[in-house]
Amino acid sequence: MRFDLGLSSSLFALLLAGPLACGGEKGETDSDTEATGGPATDTNDQPTEGVPAECGEAEYAPYDVFEVLLDGEWKSHEFVVPCTIDAVTTEMGKSITSMSCDDAGAPVAVTLKLPVAAEGEVAWAVGDALTLHSRYEDLDVTAEREFQLRGVDDDKLWAAGLALGGPLKSEIFQPLTVAPEAVCGPMGLDMAQRSYRLDFELEGQPPLSLFTAQRGEIAAGAGESYVIDVADALYNTCCHDTQSFTVFVRRVKTG
Repeated sequence: MRFDLGLSSSLFALLLAGPLACGGEKGETDSDTEATGGPATDTNDQPTEGVPAECGEAEYAPYDVFEVLLDGEWKSHEFVVPCTIDAVTTEMGKSITSMSCDDAGAPVAVTLKLPVAAEGEVAWAVGDALTLHSRYEDLDVTAEREFQLRGVDDDKLWAAGLALGGPLKSEIFQPLTVAPEAVCGPMGLDMAQRSYRLDFELEGQPPLSLFTAQRGEIAAGAGESYVIDVADALYNTCCHDTQSFTVFVRRVKTG
């Protein structure tokens, strides 16, 4: 099942030239398996025969993505730190998790912001002790960021995300596996930007395939699921890298 997520007809050129096409915008403040959304298709440039409909030359709206802030700000960092959840709130369509973390003895206040998922509230709660793996690198014209929120003892995945150019770092989503498939046309430097199909799998569950600007859900156990957003998964991009990915997942309560 797929639904349109409200895609624009005026921003494709901006996306081609903008930082998302190069790895993530700098400083952006009912089944077991279900996909929603999808790119709008330009009627003047329809997909060729045998190519998925989602591959049509698309004009994508800005997509609300994740933020990991240190002391309320974007700060370059790379660390693995123990954290305790202080608060989980919702504000203006954002699920906001406030954490107190310990970076080698130095206290750090971390805020994780995620778009609210219609499928359910985030599965973690105040008082939970978790481990945060996080990196943010300011590259002047763009920025790279990635994070994982995991259990302290069992390495259980609670949330993860990345926004970067270059090859997809699929390992951060384990136990989910994800593989990009270039099903929308040839890879090359012809400036014909195309969406990958990302194939997600979780042991014991049906597979899920998503294209750019789609959301899907994979059951994660009794009363919980992983909600996955693919803000972009593109190849033939310009200009620093020929691939761009902004993907994030969070575990939610569904029952």
